[in-house]
Amino acid sequence: MPDFGFVGTSYVAPSIYQGDQECINFFAEIDTSKQPGDRGIVALYPTPGLVQEVQLLAAEVRGLHTMSGETILIAVSGNIVYQVSTAFVATQIGTLITSTGQVSISDNIDTVNGLTAYIVDGPNRYTWVVSTNTFTTLPSTDGPWQGASVVDNVDNYNIYNEPGTQNWACTDLGRSISSQALYGTADGASDLLMTLIVNQRQVYLIGEITTEVWTDVGNVIAGITTFPFQRVPGTSSQSGIDAKFSLARLGETFVCVAKDTRGSATIEMMQGYTWVRISTHAVEQSLVDSVTNDAIAYSYQIEGHEMYVVTFPSVGQYGLTWVYDLSTKSWHKWLSWDSDLAVYKRHRSNCAAFFGNKNIVGDFENGKIYSLDNAVYTDNGSTIRRLRRAVHLTQDLQRQYFDSFQIQFQPGVGLNTGQGQDPQAMLRWSNDGGSTWSNEHWVSIGKMGGYVNRALWRRLGWSRDRIFEVAISDPVKAVIVSAELKMSAGDN
Repeated sequence: MPDFGFVGTSYVAPSIYQGDQECINFFAEIDTSKQPGDRGIVALYPTPGLVQEVQLLAAEVRGLHTMSGETILIAVSGNIVYQVSTAFVATQIGTLITSTGQVSISDNIDTVNGLTAYIVDGPNRYTWVVSTNTFTTLPSTDGPWQGASVVDNVDNYNIYNEPGTQNWACTDLGRSISSQALYGTADGASDLLMTLIVNQRQVYLIGEITTEVWTDVGNVIAGITTFPFQRVPGTSSQSGIDAKFSLARLGETFVCVAKDTRGSATIEMMQGYTWVRISTHAVEQSLVDSVTNDAIAYSYQIEGHEMYVVTFPSVGQYGLTWVYDLSTKSWHKWLSWDSDLAVYKRHRSNCAAFFGNKNIVGDFENGKIYSLDNAVYTDNGSTIRRLRRAVHLTQDLQRQYFDSFQIQFQPGVGLNTGQGQDPQAMLRWSNDGGSTWSNEHWVSIGKMGGYVNRALWRRLGWSRDRIFEVAISDPVKAVIVSAELKMSAGDN
């Protein structure tokens, strides 16, 4: 039985007897040149490893932003704000009043001061002028209110919200101050404004359960300076956001953990002016009866795969990270492995930016800045445990006898020395639909240069409902191309 569905993505159904597929620390790649029935139409590739680039204050990395010109990365760890050079040398430039929680960062070309960063942390707003290295906490006299939880930029305005209200405001045109205290109100419905994002020069104002769109129409009417944005008629939608920091750009649009009057914790993508669900029932099932309004997200692109990475810190005991791949429209889990406890935990990344021709992420607790690297197979030296659990194998619940099972890994990927010199695949199976599991059975993927090695298991017994699962912990390029199974049917 060639490729019986072993290679696939995560889908754990509400009942594991319907579906118990797992795909942890692998992502799917589809070869569109192949035809149905061909080997290797879908392969599983290892998720990127983490390479430490710089150590900041040992705290939560709260935000990253690549400044215009791409020579400076702004990073916030704890209450310290850093500029990071392309050589990944970090220099403190300021201090925030707060120490925890996500921050939002933008920048603009200030017509007086030049390139200026704009940082918001909820209670306060801050600026940093690059040319003079001047860091400022904006006073209460700047703009219509003190704080903001999110900031973006359009038409050389910085735009920001007033937390806990329907209000949002902008800086003066081409400046990083708000001298005229002009603001708008997202009052198409009565829900509070949670976040905002600029997409194709329009401002999407996303509330608790609704969304509306505004656009720049100019700020001088009949000689009077006014708030420059107006609502775009016919663009309101009946869905909002459950977790304000789950909003992230993806492709030519954006995605978030959504909410409406009928429920929450679906993941939806904006298409035009309409929210479209992209999460599966399996993704949503993993979030049931959990706190999801503290979810955080970012996106990155690597080798043509554009990924939306969303972490739910309060789901389960150790958190949960899901990844949606726009290129294949599929989901996988991206998790850190705790070797001491032998458990999966949320992924270590907390925020991201593209800087120095690298995808950069910040750690959620230790102040480390990492780059993502598809050719690195550890998390900054720590084990990455990759796992694939396949579909149910059952035929009218009759006996099936399993003669052999073979997984085609990319062979010959062993290392010169140390762990991974003879990389191993660990197979186990369940004969009762995923309720209990066998011991692990190990075989070699293939030492360095062993290009004809086969990962093959024989005499695997019988079952009425079999699930196979394989795990790899060695730091090697563990690519699963296909799987083959030799089996025969019994009489009852």
